[in-house]
Amino acid sequence: MDHVFRAVVRMCGLMLIILGAALMLTFIVSLLSGQWRGGLCFLALGAGACLIGILSRIFCKSKRSKLQLGDGFLIVLVLWILMSLFGAIPYMATGTVSDPASAFFESCSGFTTTGATVLDHIHSLPHGILFWRAMTSWLGGVGILLIATTLMPTLSLNGQRLNTPEYYGPVLERVSPRMMDGIRTIIFVYTGMTFIETILLTASGMSLFNALIHSMSTVSTGGFSRYDEGIAHFDGVGIPLIITVFMLLSGLNYHIFLRRQSTSFRTLLRNSELRLYLTLFAVSFVVISIALAVSGSFGHGRGACDALFQAASFLTTTGFVSADYGSWPQIAQAILLFLMFCGACTASPGGGIKVARVSILMKLIRHGVSTRLHTNFMETIKMNGMGMASETVSGVATMPFLYLTALFSCVFLLTFGDVSLARAFNASVSCLCNTGHALGDLGQGGTYAGFGSLSKYLLSILMIGGRLELYAIIIVLNPKYWTHDH
Repeated sequence: MDHVFRAVVRMCGLMLIILGAALMLTFIVSLLSGQWRGGLCFLALGAGACLIGILSRIFCKSKRSKLQLGDGFLIVLVLWILMSLFGAIPYMATGTVSDPASAFFESCSGFTTTGATVLDHIHSLPHGILFWRAMTSWLGGVGILLIATTLMPTLSLNGQRLNTPEYYGPVLERVSPRMMDGIRTIIFVYTGMTFIETILLTASGMSLFNALIHSMSTVSTGGFSRYDEGIAHFDGVGIPLIITVFMLLSGLNYHIFLRRQSTSFRTLLRNSELRLYLTLFAVSFVVISIALAVSGSFGHGRGACDALFQAASFLTTTGFVSADYGSWPQIAQAILLFLMFCGACTASPGGGIKVARVSILMKLIRHGVSTRLHTNFMETIKMNGMGMASETVSGVATMPFLYLTALFSCVFLLTFGDVSLARAFNASVSCLCNTGHALGDLGQGGTYAGFGSLSKYLLSILMIGGRLELYAIIIVLNPKYWTHDH
């Protein structure tokens, strides 16, 4: 296990360097906003993180030995826990929160792109903290995973191996013959979308700072806003529509951006996951709009724009809010709950079960019905015209069971802390699916400040489990992994 320990330490060192650089940027933002005291705090933390990271990589040189797939899960899990722990320090050091549980929850919510918060009166927070919240979400989206995967070859672990059906979902095609080039393309697209959205939001009337932190939270599907009421703070339909478009783009499978270089739009539209993704969004928007019109709520607020926005927000698990959806008809809220479970596409920053899995589960159900109606029925379940291996289908079928097990276990434990059943369920669904906002009092303007310390730690663990799709935690906790000869 010595080489595994060295690999973990070196990757943690790299991650601290990245976080240190992010804190340096936060220091610059604090200075530009005239907040010197908070800025010096970020500077000290950033310098310390970089120093520790550099020393870790210098004094813990890796040995040239192969790492197993389980070791990759261990590295990713340790990295996410380390990021969440370290990311909590600025909240405590600046006095933004007073207890470690709240600081860890806020940090974990950012790095897992959940967007749940324990903070209120967010608009009055220092610019440095607001930027750090958005930065944790941005790094925790697709960026930090891709940066780590880019450097996996230095640990003799092929980053492609982390992209297994059980980890990200049933991705059946290789990203690129040259993985490094593919990952650089993804990082370029991720950064480019952030930049373009910032420009468009600024042109629509947002301040540059507001546009930047909202763009970072959109592209990462994090959903951190500067205002307690979320996007509802902004008048008109221009800003919500821009954010809606970028939420939908961010919820796509990022492999699409790679294949687009050599594939026509007609071929892309034949992608099973993409078609179901767009269908879920369109149908949800139509049904919610009809429900609002029938109930007489359509004319309140921005009508169709709010229905469009919330459908995209919940499907991509971004969690932005443009209206008080808690007052919408029950059928509309039920659809939003369903979209939370479905989640975004595989290989995206979004959470949930993932659209590709939903597609395969639907085909699996249809296959089961056909085999019972026709004794001699023999047909392989396909995705994008390609037959799927039985172990892949099995892995997909177990995911809903894992989700339900984690969900109801968390609900059961939360009720021990005098949390109502409805509130425990809403919070657990939101954190497991990495959505942030939920139904009930955790909707528009709602926070998790009322939960006890143990409940916050439990929900934080659930957020990490949801972000890593539970398998990383299960594999690392499996005794067979630790007794396996490395």
